[in-house]
Amino acid sequence: MAGKISIVDVDLFFDRYIPSPPKKEPTEILSTLQWTGPPTLEDALNSKAMINTFNTWITSEDAEAAPCPGVDSYKVVVTTGRDDSADETKQRADLALYPTHAAPDQTEQPNWSAVEVFIDCKPEPTQDDPFDDKADNFLPSSERRRRNFCQIMLYASTIFQSQHRKHQFSVVLLGDMARIIHWDRSGVVATEKFNYREEPSKLSRFFWRLCHMSAAQRGHDTTVKEIHTDTVEYELMMLRAEKSIVDEATGIELGQHARLLFAESLKNTKMCYKIKVPDGGGERSFLVGAPHFLSTELAGRGTRGYVAIDCSDPKGPFVYIKDAWRVDRDGLEPEGNVLQYLNKEGVQGVPTLVCHGDIEGQVTNSQEVWKTVHPDREECPLKVHRHYRIVVKEVGLSMSCFRNAEELVFLIATCIEAHGRAYEKGVLHRDVSAGNVLICIKEEIVDGRLVQKRTGMLTDWELSKRTNVPGTAHQPGRIGTWEFMSAYILNNPDMAIELPDELEAFVHVLLYYAIRFLRHNCKDVGEFIRSYFRGYVKDGGDYFCGLAKREAMGIGRINLAGDKKLVFYYSDVAADDASAPTDHPSSSAVEDKDALKQHPLTQLLDALLQCFKARYALLKLPAGGPPIAAQQLHSPTDAIEAMFAKGYNKNGSIRATVEEVGKSSSAEPNSESYKKYAAKLNSHETFYDLVGSFVLRYIWPNNDKVQDQLGEDMHPKEEDKSTSALESMTPPTIPTASQIAARTRSGRTMSLGVPPPTASGSSGKRFNRDHDGEDDEYAPPSAKRSRLQNSGVGSRRDKGSSRA
Repeated sequence: MAGKISIVDVDLFFDRYIPSPPKKEPTEILSTLQWTGPPTLEDALNSKAMINTFNTWITSEDAEAAPCPGVDSYKVVVTTGRDDSADETKQRADLALYPTHAAPDQTEQPNWSAVEVFIDCKPEPTQDDPFDDKADNFLPSSERRRRNFCQIMLYASTIFQSQHRKHQFSVVLLGDMARIIHWDRSGVVATEKFNYREEPSKLSRFFWRLCHMSAAQRGHDTTVKEIHTDTVEYELMMLRAEKSIVDEATGIELGQHARLLFAESLKNTKMCYKIKVPDGGGERSFLVGAPHFLSTELAGRGTRGYVAIDCSDPKGPFVYIKDAWRVDRDGLEPEGNVLQYLNKEGVQGVPTLVCHGDIEGQVTNSQEVWKTVHPDREECPLKVHRHYRIVVKEVGLSMSCFRNAEELVFLIATCIEAHGRAYEKGVLHRDVSAGNVLICIKEEIVDGRLVQKRTGMLTDWELSKRTNVPGTAHQPGRIGTWEFMSAYILNNPDMAIELPDELEAFVHVLLYYAIRFLRHNCKDVGEFIRSYFRGYVKDGGDYFCGLAKREAMGIGRINLAGDKKLVFYYSDVAADDASAPTDHPSSSAVEDKDALKQHPLTQLLDALLQCFKARYALLKLPAGGPPIAAQQLHSPTDAIEAMFAKGYNKNGSIRATVEEVGKSSSAEPNSESYKKYAAKLNSHETFYDLVGSFVLRYIWPNNDKVQDQLGEDMHPKEEDKSTSALESMTPPTIPTASQIAARTRSGRTMSLGVPPPTASGSSGKRFNRDHDGEDDEYAPPSAKRSRLQNSGVGSRRDKGSSRA
């Protein structure tokens, strides 16, 4: 949030965000304050007086004023001593404004999905202030104050995750002082501190007016409606989760993977919803459960993904919805426009567009306030974000569902092919990452049997750029997902992404899944992920490529601790026909070391790294490294190898074997040899053939996949954790209507204008990033986490430190 904060006077804040309702304000009651001393909740009498004051303000009415139709009732309650069971982070605000019907009593857990405004209470007006009016960026310098800022950021992020919102409000009480805050996907606007004891009407007017505002004015997304358990839509969702789509002639189920994912979303949700999506001049409605992807970033795109039922075809195939706050700049296309163009051009391996469009009237406002506060600044660091939805036909599987290493290589290679086809049509993806390469299952009935073809699908084209359109805008700074960006782009953030950078990203994706699911000699996968993918070097306020990735690209070799080379293995112990991954956590777990054989993936990665070594040598990076050893060759036999063979030279020759590429290791920088191998990164076809040569010429084991070796604490929070039902192909248990009702009070929610909640229990991945570096403040995820840790903000609030 650095650079994205604006401090304004109270009157400007009210004029912009808190309009006066037609009803006359009860000025006399709004000028009273019932509690004395600092806003501490440890004193029972003082706490009760605070609650009574807030609720008196909220419920007060002018005696001569007519009732305001359609206004819901609200109340403030104490929430500091309890956790929301649906919130894995266990965040707890001191006080919260709720709709009266949804407010928890003293025996119930708080519910972030129904919170209207959170109120944070601190004893000191300066030492606890999360903002600094005198600082250039309004961020305080002291650790205590920064910790408080991080805390309210986490509260705001939790509300955005738990509700469908355009913006939200919060209040911080600092001794006798207070601030009112507005949050949206672009930045933060806070009022100057004011003394609410001397001027209680400033604070009371905020609560009274807010409780008389419409749901849209309070920040709720009114295009999302809750589905109650007694509705026809709810019955349809339960039916579709359990009933298969079958081929009429054979009775064979089609699209089982999508149905199981949809069923999983119902299992993990508190409530179901109907979401409207623009469709040309009209709109279409879709039914969804919990999101399979949910971004936790506060500022940025705030992406969610859903497996959905199309209400216009309720018995038809499931579809996929991506909901995001896209960056709105001249020259940047909505993702749907890009997919529409690629679909029209016949590009295979990309999603098929159903409908898309901006949500009317839902655009961020913080950037406009920032410009008002900084009239002398030419460049505004806050981006304009516009709420946007897109629906595609395909419901893909996470790449983590690959069956073995040979299929993993094939799936990623087909994504490279899709990337190449789009590139030929003038579109560069610019965000190749682990979450944007999915498995697409294509089905057909052949001779009475179901035939499934699993291919790669390259998704998430919202950051793509037209290469064949003059003057296409380039977003300043880095574009993409930190973990998978090329070392060159990480070290040169202002350079435009080119084809070699994209191909390098594919190699990082391949390595990411291999290190997690194949045997190797790395003893600590979590540390490898930290250093290679999430690592960074900080210089002042700037972040650059981590040393591990930079070294691998520079020397053409991936090193482990002790200067040991990363090597992948497979074991003869496992049966070739086993249907599920073995449970060996790593190569070191195999008792019979003689059963381990070097995996051909090692040779493939070595060969690919030699190409990047040549490129970086020409870019003035260090050179060096050992030659690559050859392995046993064989002739292509199975279906995957046959697919690679289709695109091969007609005479069957292999353009680049491992031995040939290995010769470049001893070449001098700028030599013809280096130029030759670096040139392989300028062509999709050559790069694809190089990958294919290893599938065609080496023996690949069938059952080489093991259970995920990345510990739970190292999984990205948006990682796909919803594939357990798919691996066993057994339907998850769907909650009954009574079970849903028991989980939530939401049976009355939408009738009273309360926003529909989202389940925070599902944090899977379907369409967008595995690691969603969406925050506009571009820094590697590990740097952001370390900031919170250094600020003392944990998953559970430390009452002692927060009140010091």
